[in-house]
Amino acid sequence: MYRSFDPHQELSAFIECYWSWRVDPDVDALDDILPDAAPEFIVHMGSIPFILNASGEWRRQHRAFLYCAAHKALRLSVREPLMLFAIRFRPWGVGRFSNASMANMLDRPVPPFESLNKLGDELEKELRLAESDISRVKVADRLLLDGLKSSSAIAPRLKLLLNAANGGRCSSAEMAQKLSVSDRTFSRLWNDVVGIQPRKFVQLMRFHNALEMIDRGAKLSQVAADCGYSDQAHMARQIKAITGLPPSSLRRRLGNRVYQDLYLSRPGAPWRGSEPA
Repeated sequence: MYRSFDPHQELSAFIECYWSWRVDPDVDALDDILPDAAPEFIVHMGSIPFILNASGEWRRQHRAFLYCAAHKALRLSVREPLMLFAIRFRPWGVGRFSNASMANMLDRPVPPFESLNKLGDELEKELRLAESDISRVKVADRLLLDGLKSSSAIAPRLKLLLNAANGGRCSSAEMAQKLSVSDRTFSRLWNDVVGIQPRKFVQLMRFHNALEMIDRGAKLSQVAADCGYSDQAHMARQIKAITGLPPSSLRRRLGNRVYQDLYLSRPGAPWRGSEPA
């Protein structure tokens, strides 16, 4: 069962939501985790599932970790009852609580202290001690609000990027032009804060917009046109590169609710939200 919770209002520009997930499988279950640009701080409260690594081997996840922007779908094997709590940041959100370069955290689980310093260790410890999801929401709000007040080194850069990005609707070249910098300078600045190249960010934005339309039953040709792909073949190539599936197969999996818990139940795409003042 998937549940989501709103963060404190002062955190909403940086935190999309908190969420919990509980699974008690009768048999081993496989879940595909679709990629996006939103980092997530995940804490396992019970058994730890297995994840398929790049070498094709099943390895247990860490007890707690930050997983940043990802390029491809991940496959999770749930063999025992699972319970976890997660903090879902907006793509730029982690940078408000850490001065580390997000580009160094791409596509890998990052230990709590390495990703968020002392705040990461405190989140892991106190979230695991809390006895309910509501208590964990209160813990996360309190610790993240404290971190928000004490971490401001990246705020000026963050505000510039958010204004230029226009909610993810601009191309990399357009964003660089808004800041009056070269494409290379903009990409370096963006990578430090978001961790994923601007071009990849736009691809993931289109991908999630396409998923929403595909799930609603829209024609694939219309999806391609409305989501900014050059044509249906272009959309098919990009979706297959991310999920390993062509759009027609992806539609069937969405229809069978393969992604129900970890995609379809979630709130809107992570770049849709209020900006910091």
